[in-house]
Amino acid sequence: MNHPVFASLCDVLRKRSEELVGRDIRPADQLTDLGIDSLERLSLLVDVEDTFDVRIDDADLDAVRTVEDLTVLVERLQSGN
Repeated sequence: MNHPVFASLCDVLRKRSEELVGRDIRPADQLTDLGIDSLERLSLLVDVEDTFDVRIDDADLDAVRTVEDLTVLVERLQSGN
């Protein structure tokens, strides 16, 4: 796993929720457990796309359950695959 991408995603998640500030976020954490519901997912999508300069399809986002899933998706999109 690309640690800079993971670390940046953690920063993006912390900006979405004050409850996450100062909290350790692990790769296996479920987005729903971090307070990211279906409406928050749309806002998160925009933040991730802006932060990493990628375009995420809705189908790809639907498959994301954990922070690790999101990290892998961003890494894949950045590499062009």
